Amino acid sequence: KQWYQRRVAITAGGKDRYYIVTGSGSEGHDFRWIKQHMPENAEFTLQNVTDQMGVLAVTGKYSRDVMTKLTDSAMSHEEFPFLECREMNLAGFGVQATRISYTGELGWEIHHDRNDTGALYKRILEAGAEFEIGDYGAYATNSLRLEKGFRGWGSEMNLDKNPFEAGLGPFVKTNKKTSFIGQEACKELLGKELKTKLVALTVDTHGYLDPEGNETIWFDNKVVGNTTSGAWSYNKNTSICMAYLPPGDLAELGSNVYVELLGKRYKATVVNDPMYETEAVRTRNALKQAQLQA
Repeated sequence: KQWYQRRVAITAGGKDRYYIVTGSGSEGHDFRWIKQHMPENAEFTLQNVTDQMGVLAVTGKYSRDVMTKLTDSAMSHEEFPFLECREMNLAGFGVQATRISYTGELGWEIHHDRNDTGALYKRILEAGAEFEIGDYGAYATNSLRLEKGFRGWGSEMNLDKNPFEAGLGPFVKTNKKTSFIGQEACKELLGKELKTKLVALTVDTHGYLDPEGNETIWFDNKVVGNTTSGAWSYNKNTSICMAYLPPGDLAELGSNVYVELLGKRYKATVVNDPMYETEAVRTRNALKQAQLQA
């Protein structure tokens, strides 16, 4: 069986319109796959709008403050909740904003006419100047998403690993009334023992180097697994990674294994997944605590 074909984000733009976003490197693959699986006599059409759209991400502690300076739309946590998508005016441009971020922090993805990208980017930087706004890249994103336990396609999620091995079982509704591709295959796995299990690790490299993925994991001089992604964690002040290990004692919290990096083995410890809660969870917990104290 082939499991994860890709990781995409699907936004409902109304009763009869959906907007699908995927990684730029797999645009052609994903478009073909969806098109190949469209039912005969489908009552919908599929259009690739990549060349017409641009995306900017405003993320971090002050992202709401920046967005508020550029729009009349309500931006509070209650009025623009997590995962909501809204068509709105931002800095004089019509955009589709979604409160979501692969960093796991407060943020919005701003989808817009790509002809507006340069001017919109400039306006966002101007609005964020007082908050010392700046660009961030793939390494920062990777570090933050690993702390939050976000899986990546091609690393934690791939054709060989099923949802339960990847720790995504809670997101698979096998009893869903509307059938989906892979539903029966997932049902067959319920109650069966896992062949491997995704875990989070801290790695004691003394700050010299970080795992990147596909490194060998050792225990008792035997190869027992592999890393999938890695980075330096600024919240944990240590190297971190995600890895597949045999289910059982080795995958339990506090267990130790060794990650091979540049020919040397470094001690690693199984830790909580996620290592650090997302902004949405932290905010929800804070609101609950405030209600209890009221």
